[in-house]
Amino acid sequence: MIILIDDITRAFYLSICRGLFERDKLLYSFLNTAQILQRANKISLDEWNFFLRGSTNDYRDKDNKAKDYLADELWHGILGLQDCHDGFSGIADSISDVGDKPIWKEIVNSETPWAVDMPAVFEAKLTPFQKTMVLNVLKRTKLIGSIKEFVKIEQGAFYIESPPFDLEGCLEDSSNVTPIIFVLSPGADPFAYLKNLAIAKGMDKKLESISLGQG
Repeated sequence: MIILIDDITRAFYLSICRGLFERDKLLYSFLNTAQILQRANKISLDEWNFFLRGSTNDYRDKDNKAKDYLADELWHGILGLQDCHDGFSGIADSISDVGDKPIWKEIVNSETPWAVDMPAVFEAKLTPFQKTMVLNVLKRTKLIGSIKEFVKIEQGAFYIESPPFDLEGCLEDSSNVTPIIFVLSPGADPFAYLKNLAIAKGMDKKLESISLGQG
């Protein structure tokens, strides 16, 4: 059953990516992975809502105990994490702890924060999604890399690699009443792919091109 589910998931990924712009493929992989984990009860609704919207609580009256390297907004986000899920219990104390502070500083200052191990207790108990939640608070500018790492851990590297353009696969999915439609960006021209495919299928003599002009 697991092999069947994996094959179906992979087939859906390849099929859907054919119709997505390059910039949207990682978003689809992330949402697909998150949905799978939510259905498996590995991501709670509270965790998902916090990731999307942050905390609804007001922490402006709370002192920032790590003000030497964290802005108030980031500290409030950490307090929100603690209230979001028991797994984050004690993370604010860790961030302000003299012994753990160098590790958190390295994460905050790193260009690849997902590659830096958190203090041992959190490295061991947080799920990949919860670690992504932490990085979303502390290093939002590197969220795309964090999401790639999350998808890679949970689903595999296949789902963060953009599938190559597969016109033959599109042809197999099409029919005389289900045409292939190209949504072109400036400078894109799929005709060479069409011509090569027609030659490979022995249909080059039947391939016709009609120019409709520009605009």
